[in-house]
Amino acid sequence: MTQDSYDHMREAREGIYSDAHPPIVNVLWKICDTIIAGQVLILILQVTVFLGGLYLLFRKTFEPVKAAWWAGALLVFPPSLTVMGVIWKDCMMAALLVVGVFALLSEKRSHKLWGLAAMLGATAFRYNAFGGTFPLILLLFEWKPGLHWLKRYAIAAVAWVGVTLAAFGINGAITDKPMYYWNSSLALYDIVGTYAYLDEDLPDEQIKSDLAGTELLIDKNIHALIRDVYTPVTFYPILNDPKRTMWNVPINGYVPAPEAQRDSISRAWKHVITSHFGAYLKHRISVTAEALGIGGPRGVGVPVKREYRWPQYPKDQGLHTGVSPVQKKMTRALQWIVRHTPLFVPWLYLLLACLILPLIIRQRDLLAIVLSGIGMEATLLPLVHSNDYRYSHWMVITTTLGIIVLVTRRYRAARLRTG
Repeated sequence: MTQDSYDHMREAREGIYSDAHPPIVNVLWKICDTIIAGQVLILILQVTVFLGGLYLLFRKTFEPVKAAWWAGALLVFPPSLTVMGVIWKDCMMAALLVVGVFALLSEKRSHKLWGLAAMLGATAFRYNAFGGTFPLILLLFEWKPGLHWLKRYAIAAVAWVGVTLAAFGINGAITDKPMYYWNSSLALYDIVGTYAYLDEDLPDEQIKSDLAGTELLIDKNIHALIRDVYTPVTFYPILNDPKRTMWNVPINGYVPAPEAQRDSISRAWKHVITSHFGAYLKHRISVTAEALGIGGPRGVGVPVKREYRWPQYPKDQGLHTGVSPVQKKMTRALQWIVRHTPLFVPWLYLLLACLILPLIIRQRDLLAIVLSGIGMEATLLPLVHSNDYRYSHWMVITTTLGIIVLVTRRYRAARLRTG
């Protein structure tokens, strides 16, 4: 459990759904928490669906026993396990994507439609999943065999648009309290990041004019403070640094920033970025590089803490926070892997994915899967606001899965050629 997990649990139990995170997750929490209080059913569900989907996909390449072994191996593969063992929306997204890929690969139209439903669910569980679903639906969805390629891809593109809009529509329909999270987080982060990458300091009066109405809390030496507080690692310091907080805006709870402040932030974001687009690009590239682990410590963002920071809160919610000896040993083992191996470095998986693309260009299923991971990673460039490893989890899965199947196919082809 992390703060995101507790937010979902709190909203599900209070029956008030905000859109700071996808509210569809609250619905799942509500159902599972009603049956067995706590997170255990969600953990079982996300792991079971993910493992089952992997098995079904591997069955297309391996006999049942080997498929089961490969599915289990990919589940416990440390870069996969550290995410799948946490109650996160990323996990159900990955599980639904895997099942959806299997269904889209079926010859039956009914199965393909279920595949679209799984893609819809994945997009509902994570807002930027559209980057991963696009290659999958475009390359794998076929309304009926024998269609001209133009008609086939046009139908698939329309299906992707429909799935994406439906997912956002469902989340919008079940939202009780819109929080306008973009205005309180990414928009402000982009403004500060853009200023931070300007070559020269702007005078205080100009910055105040640019940010008029945003309720900036700093009025002296603004640009110098921006350079001091900004980090491409995360947006949090600009909102919660004890001495240098720049804005007082909510990023959780049920009361959003006032409409006038939100409008001013939107206007300031547009003005600052269009006025200094080169600096904005430097900021976005730097944040994305941090998320990919380029030039940073290995395994950045991997959850390895042993104790929850606010132990009384989960106890009040009826949750146990103890750690078993087995968990401690597993944590130490994973920490060692993070520090001494490149397994948790996302950019390596991106590089491997790009390197195998020429080898799978004629294998539609593998091409769609690998491009799905790359597509999801591409959404980080305009959207990511911290260096959390889990944002790259789907790409790690698709790249690893693609390499396993590709090597197996080429090995078998080589054996056939040699008799």
